[in-house]
Formats: sequence, structure tokens, C-alpha cells
Amino acid sequence: MIKVAIFGVGNVASALLQGLEWLKEGKNLPGLLDLSISPTEIEIVKAFDIDKRKVGKKISEAIFMKPNVVKKYVDVKSDIIVERGPTLDGLEGSLSNIIEESEEKPVDVESELKDVDVSISLLPAGTQQANEYYASASLNANVAFINVTPAEIINIYAPKFAEKKIPLFGDDLLSQIGGTILHTGIIEFLKSRGVKVIRTYQIDISGNTETYVTLEEWRKDLKKGIKSNFISSHADDAQVIAGTSDYVEFLGDRRVSYMSIEGIYSFGVPFKLDISFKTEDAPNAVVPLIDLIRLAKIAKDNGIGGAIPQICGYYFKRPPKIYSSLQEAKHELLNFVKMMTEPRLDR
Repeated sequence: MIKVAIFGVGNVASALLQGLEWLKEGKNLPGLLDLSISPTEIEIVKAFDIDKRKVGKKISEAIFMKPNVVKKYVDVKSDIIVERGPTLDGLEGSLSNIIEESEEKPVDVESELKDVDVSISLLPAGTQQANEYYASASLNANVAFINVTPAEIINIYAPKFAEKKIPLFGDDLLSQIGGTILHTGIIEFLKSRGVKVIRTYQIDISGNTETYVTLEEWRKDLKKGIKSNFISSHADDAQVIAGTSDYVEFLGDRRVSYMSIEGIYSFGVPFKLDISFKTEDAPNAVVPLIDLIRLAKIAKDNGIGGAIPQICGYYFKRPPKIYSSLQEAKHELLNFVKMMTEPRLDR
């Protein structure tokens, strides 16, 4: 069993719990890596939040409490009680409009992690203090840490996790099939056909918590910078702008992405490609997270710690190393997984 703790019982937590239950019922999730550890061995054993509508409730109930908007795909069978984490910057700005702070006293998170293998930060964008707190608690408890958020964790904590041989993955998770990864993939296809991309933009609209808080200028700039930089790294010298543009409450967890790509081909002939792309947002994190949880456990068991470039470079928008292409990132990941899982005489 891989014992997992989650920090933040929001929409992604809801989707992840349902995805794990889906697998336990014998159903398939396409896209999972073929690893030595089965996804059914993952067990969420700890959960922390600050919202009074979730703290003290069974996680099977808490994942469907407001402001969560993820659909119910399956009945989650778990009696784990959501514990009170520290607030820190968890109510800063517009977060105070949607989170109802619990009056319970925060627990000692570090001591609660003593039997945990892997922890995951699923906090809203912009909660730097809270993310650093949970990263430190995980480090001190010898627990692998996965930073799904755009908070800057890798640059700050990678040497400390490496020294203790504890895996650290981040920052800012790439969706299985989200706007950023699709946008990047299309640009790479155009380049492979000899097309020169001159400029491109992407806007994202949704009705979930993450979109609502991202409308604050400083959070919007944070996410826009990370997305634009990731796409730019695969687009040569093209002008790239990508980010969240609006919150539409009735969309719920549905995300609408618009992309426009302009360039030239042949003897300078212009072209323009416009794409409308619609997904459910939170389920897009499930397959990557199930992979990452298992990879963290395998790496830890092999004594490999820190921000592993081959893993972070495939699954995150702001990894320690961005590969030159998505194909290279996948190639490096698979080679690294093979290295970790093949028997070696010196082990």
C-alpha cells in the first residue's frame, strides 16, 4: 500500500478520490503508466483543509461540499476524517469570499504524517506560505512531496529533499489533456511540418474555485507567466501569451479553452488556426497524479530524492528542466523509469 496525504480537499481531491475508487471497482483509466506498483495500492489516509464545511467530515462527504463543483462519477468509500490544517495565506484576497474558515484548532501536520509515504499539495494558486509549510512538514516527516500548484517549491526545497533522498515533484501540474499541453503539442506538430509559428495565444474560462481566484491580477500574472513560458520553450521565437481570462459560475468544473495560432508556410504564405477546446477540469489531473504517486514511492524506495528532472519535466509546467520537445520528455521519463525498476547488481 502507498499511504497518501492530501493538502486541500477541493475539486482535484474530489476527482482523485473518485478515480481511485473507479479503479478499485475494476474499471479502466486510460493513459496510466505501466509500473511495478498497481494503482489500486494507493490509499488516501490523511486529508487537511481549512473550510468548516469540510473539516471534521468524512472525506467521502467533504469532496462534494461547496465550493467544490466536480460531478459525482462514483461513490467513494472512505471513512477518513478531514483534519484542520493551518490557514496561513489560505484566506488571502478573493479566497476569503469562497472559503468559510473552520473554528477548529489546526493539528500538528508533521506528526500526522509519520506513517505517510507521499503527500500532495492541492491548494489554490497563490498560497505560497501554505505550500511552503506543507513542504517543510513533509520534508521533516520523510514524506515525498508533490506540488500540483504554481507555488515556487522546487527552487526552494529541491536541495533539502535531495540531501535526505526524498522525492520532490513540481511545480504546477500539466493536465492529461488540458489547454497548455494540447497547445504545445499542436505547435510541435506544425514545427515538424516545417511551418513557422509567429504568434499564438490561449485563453481559459471555467467556473471552479481555481478560476475564480486566478482573476486576481497577481495570481493571473503568476499562472500566465508559467503557462506562457512553458509553451514558449517549445515555440522557438514565437510570441506567446496564455492564461485564464474569465470566471463563469454556471460552467462549474467545465473548462473552455480558445487557442489561436498564426504563422507562415511555403514561400511566406500566412495561415491562422483557431481552436475551441472543452474539457472537465479536475478529472484532467487524475491520471498524472496516480502516476506521480507511484513514481514517488518507487523513487523513494530506490533512495532517489530531490526534484527528479525526468519525472518533473514530463508532468509539470515549471520543472527544474524543460525538455526541447514533448517527445523527448516522454523518452527521458520512460528511460528513467526503466532504470529505477530494472534489477541491478549494486542494489
